[in-house]
Amino acid sequence: MKTRCYPKIDLIGTVIAIIFLIVFNGCSKSDDGTSDIAVNKVTIKSKTPNTPASLKFDEEVILIYDYEIADSNGGRIWVQPYTNGSISPKYSYTSSPLLTGKGTRTVMISITSGDNAVVVDQLMVKIASADGKTTISESFETVNYTFSN
Repeated sequence: MKTRCYPKIDLIGTVIAIIFLIVFNGCSKSDDGTSDIAVNKVTIKSKTPNTPASLKFDEEVILIYDYEIADSNGGRIWVQPYTNGSISPKYSYTSSPLLTGKGTRTVMISITSGDNAVVVDQLMVKIASADGKTTISESFETVNYTFSN
């Protein structure tokens, strides 16, 4: 009678695979199935007035946005008006306090004055580090606001 010797490598490999799955299963997912990866984001919920709109100089566009800042040190968020790919002339906007976690915020943008009408065609949404020196993300949203006398 012949004796066969089966290598224990299959059993060892299976055990290692099971341990790997136990240790790492769920590390990239939270309890609700969403990713635990840190996120920095801003979602503009509303613009008043709605775009397109014509406003007088110094009238304000009111923006409400939800934010999520991943860095435990916090961050700052600015929404600024842009015209033809550059920051709009004679603009004003709400400065940013240090923000942490998740929340909702109301801010404004405006064009204070000008010799001619100024068309704001984009809003630049910028998330910066707590000290404001490092840009974390920058995105643009298309709008159409005409400011004039």
